[in-house]
Amino acid sequence: MRRIKISDLTDYRYLSEVTACPSGKKAAFVVKQADRKKKGYDSWIYIVDFCTEEVRKLTSFGAENHVVFDDEDTVLFSSRRKPEDEAEKQEQKTVFYRISLKGGEAERAFELPFDVEEIKKVSDGVYCFAATVDLNRPEDKEELEEYQDYHILEELPYWANGAYFVSRFRRTLFVFHEAEGTWERVTEQLFAAEHFEIQDGWLIYTGAAYDRYLPKGNGLFCYDLEKKERTWLAGRGNQVCSRGNCAGRKDCVGREGCIGGKDRLDGENPIDREDGFDGQVPADMRIGLFGCEADRQGGVRVIFSGSAADAADGKRNPDFYLWKDGHIDKEASFGYSVGSVPAGDTCLGGGRRFLTRGGKTWFISCRRTRGSIHLLSEGTVRELFDFDGSADFFDKAEGGLVFVGRTPKGLQELYFYDEASGQCRRLSHLNEAVLEDRYVGTMENAGFVDSDGVDIDGWVILPRDYDPDKKYPAVLNIHGGPKVAYGNVFFHEMQVLAGAGYFVLLCNPRGGDGRGDEFADLREKYGTIDFKDLMEFTDHVCHLYPAIDQKRLGVTGGSYGGFMTNWIIGHTDRFAAAVSQRSFSNFLSDFGCSEIGYSFDVDENGGKTPWTAPEELWKRSPVAYAGSVNTPTLFIHSLKDYNCPLSEGMQMFAALKYFGVPSKAFLFEGESHELSRSGKPVHRIRRLREMLAWFDRYLKEETSKKGDED
Repeated sequence: MRRIKISDLTDYRYLSEVTACPSGKKAAFVVKQADRKKKGYDSWIYIVDFCTEEVRKLTSFGAENHVVFDDEDTVLFSSRRKPEDEAEKQEQKTVFYRISLKGGEAERAFELPFDVEEIKKVSDGVYCFAATVDLNRPEDKEELEEYQDYHILEELPYWANGAYFVSRFRRTLFVFHEAEGTWERVTEQLFAAEHFEIQDGWLIYTGAAYDRYLPKGNGLFCYDLEKKERTWLAGRGNQVCSRGNCAGRKDCVGREGCIGGKDRLDGENPIDREDGFDGQVPADMRIGLFGCEADRQGGVRVIFSGSAADAADGKRNPDFYLWKDGHIDKEASFGYSVGSVPAGDTCLGGGRRFLTRGGKTWFISCRRTRGSIHLLSEGTVRELFDFDGSADFFDKAEGGLVFVGRTPKGLQELYFYDEASGQCRRLSHLNEAVLEDRYVGTMENAGFVDSDGVDIDGWVILPRDYDPDKKYPAVLNIHGGPKVAYGNVFFHEMQVLAGAGYFVLLCNPRGGDGRGDEFADLREKYGTIDFKDLMEFTDHVCHLYPAIDQKRLGVTGGSYGGFMTNWIIGHTDRFAAAVSQRSFSNFLSDFGCSEIGYSFDVDENGGKTPWTAPEELWKRSPVAYAGSVNTPTLFIHSLKDYNCPLSEGMQMFAALKYFGVPSKAFLFEGESHELSRSGKPVHRIRRLREMLAWFDRYLKEETSKKGDED
């Protein structure tokens, strides 16, 4: 069988935004595919009819997104089909079209002077949409021209991954009335909106207002679209202290109502009330995904996932709460992540991962090695059905659920879960031909119990044409996060390495997702228990497979995996080559350079900062051990990665160069932290080509011939 080549990723189709029509008899979804010439991705809308199970392509222009059912047989979507659909220089524009499922051409509906990020129907001709607004942007056109040459920074984060400087940028919610061609802002000027849902004239949303730094906690709000009245449901209020987020400073003399840094909405904080609570509701919450529906009294009930905003108690995963009639009660304990799925590089785009309807709530969670759909009903949570792989997005359909899924040896396809039979069936075959006659290595179970008695999940993918009597090089691949998990799903990068003749080693060390709070708690333990698990896993796999040549071991990883790659090469010489990707290497500098340094780094180091524990943070930084490195290392980084900024990878690269270690840096212009997953196709191909060439150079006698992997 032929190997999976690097360039095969341009043939993959990525499914997202699955949305059922009002009756649930049909659904629309977006399909994307790489276009190397355009250096981007084409996207089309497909339709599935659950009665006939026919899947057909609805649009063909290649620039369709933001799918909304206007009625049973009409789809609203955004596109750029004509020159006038493009925004002028320094301006924004999103144009929407309508198309009938019964036939005919798409017709232009309306345009909005924003880069719309999400849109949902409120009622006929009325829509709620989200767009990011730059509050620093001048109104005057002459000033706007000059504004392109400078940046104003007043808060944290001051930049964001892939977006450059974002101080005073806010994701804002608007309501648009098509008949009048008018829109109005719903959220306040300094409010950063997150998720939102529409229910019977109510807009439910989460987010937080801030004027100094983005807080860990957020609030849940309800907005009456007819009366234009806002109600605070849970979490933080939406007022901002005049001194910014005073962080609990006792000397705060800011606006009335700011008491010791606890910003409050007008009226009482429901958390402080005695009625409706059993003491299990955190005073300051991090509210995640939620669902809502009308209650019998004409109001609304909201089910939401929430956890303590202060992670000092280790309670990082959420439980479920119900807001109804001004009361919040704990609905169910859970203790696992909500909305997460196993890591991969064959997903592109978003979709629904949480839904409430008919007194039931469905949601996706990474449990152990799967992305599973769970059902919350009558205070209990259970996995809805057995699916070997990952359910990435879903929606409620007539008689069940429609969802996008990945499997161990397959790319994304559309599936239907039948509630009556409890069975799943596959509806689409969009990626079936791509992997025909290709070697797709099986993820062989290689889990083990570490020396601390902890059960660790792990896998091995055998090299193509594997012969147990021969010797092969191997690559240990470390996931990001650290609160991420590998699962039993197809991973292009791993299959490329296996196809090129490598053993691929994967495991989920402590610190990862899918195993609960205690397993995920890596605070003040970076480079200790996780390092132990990774090295013991490598020992375990080398014992299981004597065909692995232990003199030709490689190691790679991205983000946290890049951090651990940097750490590993400073603490052992067992690896003959390393590829450190989108890494960070210094907790002291990362605090002020990363978009999340001031929050993530502080949390992960138990509240310690560069000013309170500089020596301790230095000892936890991989660059501190660069003088001990002997492993040839390739650094791959993106210039617009502000999650793990360029300075972090370059510190380690410069140190290795200084100490005479063979090293190379390959930097991608215009790419972000998401290079390996959603970067330009030509860049994703080049990244894998450079990685493979580096490992071939140091782990094989021969190097890959140019063109063999294209």
